[in-house]
Amino acid sequence: MRKDIRKAIFLAIFSVFFGVLFLTGEPMYVGDTFQYENQMIMREPVYALLMQLCRFITPQYQYWLVILFQNMLAIAAYTVFLEFLSERFHLRVGMSMLFAGILLVPHVMTPFFASTHLVLTNALMTEGILFSLYPLAFMCLLDMMWSGNPVGKKSFQTLAFFLLISLIRGQMMVLFVVWFLVAFVLSVKNGIAVTDRTMGGRHTFELVENIGKQGLAAILAAIVVAFTARSIAIHVYNYCEQGLFVDTASGKAMSFANVLYVADREDGESITDDGLRDLYYEIYDKADADGMNYKYAPSGVLGRAAYHEECHDELNFTYFSEPAKRYVGETQGIYPDRYQELMIAVDEIAAELSSELLPQVSGRYAANYMNVIALGFIRTVAYENIFLVWYAVLIYIAAVAITVVLWRHDPKSMAASFMAVVLLTIVGNVCATALMIQCISRYMIYNLPLFYMAGLLELIELRKIK
Repeated sequence: MRKDIRKAIFLAIFSVFFGVLFLTGEPMYVGDTFQYENQMIMREPVYALLMQLCRFITPQYQYWLVILFQNMLAIAAYTVFLEFLSERFHLRVGMSMLFAGILLVPHVMTPFFASTHLVLTNALMTEGILFSLYPLAFMCLLDMMWSGNPVGKKSFQTLAFFLLISLIRGQMMVLFVVWFLVAFVLSVKNGIAVTDRTMGGRHTFELVENIGKQGLAAILAAIVVAFTARSIAIHVYNYCEQGLFVDTASGKAMSFANVLYVADREDGESITDDGLRDLYYEIYDKADADGMNYKYAPSGVLGRAAYHEECHDELNFTYFSEPAKRYVGETQGIYPDRYQELMIAVDEIAAELSSELLPQVSGRYAANYMNVIALGFIRTVAYENIFLVWYAVLIYIAAVAITVVLWRHDPKSMAASFMAVVLLTIVGNVCATALMIQCISRYMIYNLPLFYMAGLLELIELRKIK
């Protein structure tokens, strides 16, 4: 009965919050919406298919149906996730209520503090469902990890869930790497335990054999299958929708903007093709004339990262994309009337330019990359403010230190393993996102609630030790 009452309380809290957002808001049509509702090859399939389904059900109210689904999904997902943590850690009602508030932080931060002022569950974009599905995906990962079985039913269910959300947004592919590392650590841990139990010590050959028996080959095969399945699904989707058997296009152009930002004019001498070299000079000269370059960034890590952020989209969509489209038309005869093919060709132009320029700009690229990921780490747990920078540094240090203390006291500490996986995911998310695009808040704060919940659980456990 107590469990049912607690679940009813969670459901009521989230129903009121997201019910108010839905009833007092409206569908928010953003820049990405057009690409999803037209099933363009620049986007992953799942959200586009959701919009297509809602349009089929009710063309007149399709956007309202989408955001109704998004708000209902948030209610259900957050209720399930909070119930899971409450049961596993035997949380009292007060702490559970605090966790409910922490889960809602991204939905408060984004409208008030982000430059876009988006209400996430009312926005017609992938974040409308991903912020709800992400805690569920992490719940599956934790359940898999705490089960101790790297190749069991829970493990493969988790990987399947990760595959699903990676088909919503490519950024989520970092979870494949997290899954693999968690499964690998479990197999090694189990292999060591078996060796100690059967051999009375650790013998190299027996240890390697026992680790293999814990499913290492199956883990490797599963991760390969997941990547392959994702690629096939996207190719088939694009073929069915656009008649083009291709992967998602636009990633190469986004990452080229980071290369262009740190390039100098003389770097163009490394481009061997005369036409591409002239295209680069045209792009660079226009961007440089408008100050869209690392040389015009202010001093300081935050200042340089913020300036890169201001330049990135303009470099991609204006300074590079428009001349590149014209160049493709002149050299390959592909014009905007074949828009999907044009964007594929533009992406390939970006890849060629990147491969030619990157060796020349690698030092500046690395320095800028460090600035970008620094801002990404800060935004994951705080806001970019000179005072909060030091807060972010200290809280990361504290999280690592407490995790080590708890693990030394109890290697089976659930709070410590929770925080360890959160920190691993933060590193993966920040570092992978910075390679492709800028680390804006809505890309970073997926892990914010998880970080603070894991931190509070660690403090509770640390208090019990003392």
